[in-house]
Amino acid sequence: MEVVWSRHARKRFFERALLHGLNEGEVEICIKKQEFKKKQQDGTVKTVFKILNQFFTVIKEETKEWICVVSIWESNDKEVELWNKK
Repeated sequence: MEVVWSRHARKRFFERALLHGLNEGEVEICIKKQEFKKKQQDGTVKTVFKILNQFFTVIKEETKEWICVVSIWESNDKEVELWNKK
């Protein structure tokens, strides 16, 4: 499954990469694993994952062939709690 990034998500990823030392390949693996996945009302999917002792949330659209990352940000306490309950 191929991961593609919206222009907004790519910009947000590079900001996070500079702040937290993220690697795009590692992030894409976490997005594909989908350890925590929640469907949104608008049809997108929210995924929460932990990498380098930091939690991140991704909003994405997906099909069987690809995942389009719409946005990425540092998870808030509520999102971390959802991940811990998984």
